[in-house]
Amino acid sequence: MSAPVRLGLIGVGRWGTVYIRTIISSLHERCRVSHLATSRPENRTLVPYPVAVTPDWRQVLAGDCDAVIIATPPQTHAEILEACVDAGKPCLVEKPLCLDVATAERLHRRVEAAEVPVLVGHTQLFNPAYRALKQALRQAGEAVRAVVSEGMALGPFRTDVPALWDWAPHDVSLSLDLVGETPERVSVLGGPQGLQEAPEMVSLRLDFPGGACAWIQAGRLSTEKRRRLSVFTEHRVYVCDDLAPNRLAAAPIEFSQRAAGGIPEPLGLRPIPSDPSRSPMAAMLAAFLDGIASGRREGFGTALAVDVVRVLAAAEAELKQTAKAKSPQRAAASQRDQVIRS
Repeated sequence: MSAPVRLGLIGVGRWGTVYIRTIISSLHERCRVSHLATSRPENRTLVPYPVAVTPDWRQVLAGDCDAVIIATPPQTHAEILEACVDAGKPCLVEKPLCLDVATAERLHRRVEAAEVPVLVGHTQLFNPAYRALKQALRQAGEAVRAVVSEGMALGPFRTDVPALWDWAPHDVSLSLDLVGETPERVSVLGGPQGLQEAPEMVSLRLDFPGGACAWIQAGRLSTEKRRRLSVFTEHRVYVCDDLAPNRLAAAPIEFSQRAAGGIPEPLGLRPIPSDPSRSPMAAMLAAFLDGIASGRREGFGTALAVDVVRVLAAAEAELKQTAKAKSPQRAAASQRDQVIRS
């Protein structure tokens, strides 16, 4: 049996600790965390065996780790990823890849030229239930007509990234992967305003050249946690729900003739088997290790991640434009109210 892969983990915040727990509980025979870059030395206690700890992430790249996981805030991803590529270290970088299109395109060119294995952490793409959904779609041979994706909970309320960039990357990546096209139009609604004067909940509509549509609702101001994906083809609907007893189910539906006469037929959802024992993150980490070991790197690369950034950047631009257009209206209303009060 080959020696475990030595992983350097850069960032031991909320997601960094989830990576550690997942590695220890599910993948300890295949890999181990050998290096930690963290500003809190006490984080060494999270790893139940000797580990090198440093506050400087550059020291991780200079060390003898075989690969790197980047679990830092999105605005730091570009610098660290470029350094990983320069060092020839395979890396898994958390989503989103970065926070603007120009940087995303630059990173993509850099990764492509260097041919260093890079996997972007769009975790739900590796969800065993989602993988079973993709297989079912291939077997049915039907094109996707519509996608409805919901990802939300009450917090966590991060101060470093708006809800759009925090929650929606998963849903956008799923929609793009399912349809297999880049949207020709992105529409967005958002509210209420939260940290950084950005909306805590967003609704996105993605219109694709082939006629498919994706409707996304995501954010961190929902009293009910959801991670649910509904996929409509012409003759079936598939429901992938991380919180349901049966994580994947399907039912017959005639999409073009739905609700004939105004009366919808009840869905007769039937379960489709998937592996409930492996978490999406464990499945993603296993795929990362497989890609490093075998060279078969399905899901690797940054092309999809760049398209996700393009969609989010377009949505952010529209949200800002809407807020700007409303500012004069708010000012006029404030002046009117002041006159009334006086």
